Amino acid sequence: MPNKLDDPVLSDELTPAYVLHSRKYGEHHLLVDMFTCSAGRIPLMARGGAAAKSTRRGMLQPFSPLLITWSGRGRIANLKQVENRSCYVLPRGKALFSGFYLNELLIRLVDQYEPMPELFRSYEKTIESLGDGLALDLPLRCFELELLQTLGYGVDLLHEGQSGVAVSAQACYHYESETGLRRVPQEAGFLAQGDTLMALARQQALDVRQSREARELMRHILGFYLGDRPLKSREFFYTPG
Repeated sequence: MPNKLDDPVLSDELTPAYVLHSRKYGEHHLLVDMFTCSAGRIPLMARGGAAAKSTRRGMLQPFSPLLITWSGRGRIANLKQVENRSCYVLPRGKALFSGFYLNELLIRLVDQYEPMPELFRSYEKTIESLGDGLALDLPLRCFELELLQTLGYGVDLLHEGQSGVAVSAQACYHYESETGLRRVPQEAGFLAQGDTLMALARQQALDVRQSREARELMRHILGFYLGDRPLKSREFFYTPG
């Protein structure tokens, strides 16, 4: 089994990537958390990337489609080559903060050096939707579900967890982290109606009520895996989507 810290941290071929987060390291360098198609989430040192005249400084921005190479061994490799992969439209307003929310989910929940090409493509599709100014709710919820599926925490939205009985459109449901959906009386308090669960599972358009229920449902489910430490992106934007 390869040593994740010593062996595979090398790429001489350009690979698609996005910046999830960056911070200044010393006077002139940037420590960049990248999400790549070929290697998953990796930390890279952009030497000279924080210098005022560096061309990389403007390129290493969240949501910009990049092509990169890197080299070196150890926990943090060096960013070698970086270039723009395509034109893009930066998400604005609510969509921008939704993008930061997606980035923070990846940083918090995805281990480093785990290739996840399908999740990368889902992330890219979602970022493109945010930039296009489309309705935010469905793309965000679909990405959240894809993320959980990739991590091995798949969510069945069409069947009750313990009995396996199909969800009913008019019934009300809660979600238990260990067992899945549970049908509850409406007066007892619930997270989502069956029609919301069906629409979300089938990636169909959500109306206002369904959007609210889907948001609260996914926030509840993700909260189990995020733990007690709140997402920092919610300091800027209370409820993504």
